[in-house]
Amino acid sequence: MSALPDMIKQGESARLFPVLADTSREGRIASVFLALLPNIPAFAQCILGTAGLRVGARTRIRTFTEIVLRDASEIRNRPDGLIVVETGKTTWTALVEAKIGKAELDADQVARYLDAAKANQIDAVITMSNQFVARADVSPLVLPKNTLKKAGLFHWSWTWIRTQCDLIAHQKEVEDHEQAFLLREFQRLLQHPTTGIERFTQMGPNWKTVVQAVSMQEALKRTSPEVEETVAAWFQELRDMSLLLSSHVGQPVTEKIDRNLLVEPSARLKEGCRRLAEENRLAGSFVVPAAASEIEVCADLARRSIMFGMKLKAPQDRKSTRARVNWLLRMLKEDDPRLAIRAHWPGRRQPSQKDVSVLRADPDAIDEEKSEATPHAFDVLLVDLDAKRFAGRRTFIETLEACSQDFYDLVGQNLRAWQTPPPKPVKTGEAAPIAEDHDEAGGTP
Repeated sequence: MSALPDMIKQGESARLFPVLADTSREGRIASVFLALLPNIPAFAQCILGTAGLRVGARTRIRTFTEIVLRDASEIRNRPDGLIVVETGKTTWTALVEAKIGKAELDADQVARYLDAAKANQIDAVITMSNQFVARADVSPLVLPKNTLKKAGLFHWSWTWIRTQCDLIAHQKEVEDHEQAFLLREFQRLLQHPTTGIERFTQMGPNWKTVVQAVSMQEALKRTSPEVEETVAAWFQELRDMSLLLSSHVGQPVTEKIDRNLLVEPSARLKEGCRRLAEENRLAGSFVVPAAASEIEVCADLARRSIMFGMKLKAPQDRKSTRARVNWLLRMLKEDDPRLAIRAHWPGRRQPSQKDVSVLRADPDAIDEEKSEATPHAFDVLLVDLDAKRFAGRRTFIETLEACSQDFYDLVGQNLRAWQTPPPKPVKTGEAAPIAEDHDEAGGTP
């Protein structure tokens, strides 16, 4: 067993095969996770990189469970683990607190661990649970700012960890046979339903009430608990959906969030509540590597519709509306009844929209005014209008996630942004005549 670090007086090296009681699900899964970090460098770099660490050839990682801190003023200060990362003369340490199943992190407990980290000169506290956040340095908890200054605070959702395993495996970053085997077995463990790892599966208890209120044209209050609950749930689902898409495409898919809203979660929640109250909509966007544009998603509570879309600039080398629409249609392989194209026109003219199946038969149908203008941009949309499923807490999420993958399969993977073509070479032929020179008097030299 590794020698215990100075800051703990009791602890065990993390076991790949835990000997904890069967009732200690959190401790068992945390032990397996921690035991893998020192043994799969690619996995460790992927995970610890979100805390600003670099795992190189000279890096030594040690992990411990069942720890008791030397300076533990309270008996309740018993974190689930400790990570020690040593590179040369630099050492970074972090306490680990894990929750599983429907158990959520406790703000008071995490605040105590931040106090304990400061008292023991530990650099960070890492939390793991089924709660989702936009990125690792954003906690699902609301803690006083003075508390957050005591040590770094990072959060990894179990679904995020599982997604990183999927990406590492898909991109074949682990070449060592034994390491690859361990990673595959960990993937299998995380996917098993009895492990307690859960994705976001349903909206909050007040979802149906909020949807019905909008249907009855009742005004929503941006500060009401129901609106805040709905927006908070939507943000968790956006994060879960980005992870779902990441596994689906084998590349990291990220949410696009304004920087000022990302670093201040309360401001993001406030802005989301404003939008829901004023527009009756929930919205978000995703960035897929090398995709033609961002993928936008919108849930319209008034129409009870879900819409995914991508926006493309119209090809400037096609001069007619028909030619520009046909350019887009050639990239869409299937005529799914949910697919539509929206054209944006110059000036103040409102956009026009037609189903893809209609435009296959008549590309000019998008120009309802039969004008000489040509669209300068297109939205390719997938619209689901199943009102009954929209109102259900669980069926709304099921439909949303199914549509996200359908949209990528039907649209996202096929679209290519238009680019100005390179210039063609000048045709060579007879030399152009050279004009004769004349002096100022009009004579020849």
